[in-house]
Amino acid sequence: MNYDLILSDFDGTLLRRDDTISPRTVKAIKEYTASGGVFGVSSGRAFASLRLRLGELGLRGSFPVLCCQGAMSRNSESGELISQIPMQKKSALEFLRKAEDMGLMCQFYTADNVYAPSLNKQNEYYFKLNRIVPEAVGKASEFLVARDLAVLKVLAIIEPSEREKMLAEFSGISGVKTFASHPILVEAVSENAGKGNGLIGACKRLGIKTERCVALGDELNDVEMIEAAGLGVAMGNAVSEAKRAADYVTADCDSDGVAEVIEKVMSGEL
Repeated sequence: MNYDLILSDFDGTLLRRDDTISPRTVKAIKEYTASGGVFGVSSGRAFASLRLRLGELGLRGSFPVLCCQGAMSRNSESGELISQIPMQKKSALEFLRKAEDMGLMCQFYTADNVYAPSLNKQNEYYFKLNRIVPEAVGKASEFLVARDLAVLKVLAIIEPSEREKMLAEFSGISGVKTFASHPILVEAVSENAGKGNGLIGACKRLGIKTERCVALGDELNDVEMIEAAGLGVAMGNAVSEAKRAADYVTADCDSDGVAEVIEKVMSGEL
């Protein structure tokens, strides 16, 4: 095979719109790893959320799991923290205060927790999808000011029609990368994090050259990972920016796009 590592986004990539992973994809992953390849996941989700779903991939043993937009890596079996790249506290506070001033629901992430003002109608869809419950802290910025916490990611929930406007509003915060990971989400992480740097770090830990890595994704937060990999793949349902960055565009998440790529890697077609 031409590629030793396949690193895939989760939502909109591995995960179909009905919240399941297809049997064909699970079969392809098993066959790829049985042939000596390494399969891993890179997601914006918290580890607690991802860990609930990892068993659905059919993998045994430890494999790469990158969380919080590449700001953290954990052992898939034990949950042991492998690495984390916190934001500057002042940058996290600037993001949260800006969101609060605009009346947006916002939250922040550490290695072990997600903190939100409350669980309410504005964020219930997000937490239901992620299958986790946040720690309710009242005003997020005020809670963070009073505590010594290593913040990995901050997030604001927006209206889909205001995505471009909100991206512009949050740009310019020093020391961070700001991007959209979903039509209703704007997020920021340290300028040293992001999925591209997460991929590079995973390759170093595994002793695999980045040119022998495949990365798959569908959203703006996946673009730098797609660009960093030897073979960057955008899903058929991906945003146009991801497709432009990709070397290959596969089928959409509901049509076994991940499985298609793995099968072609194994056959030598890719």
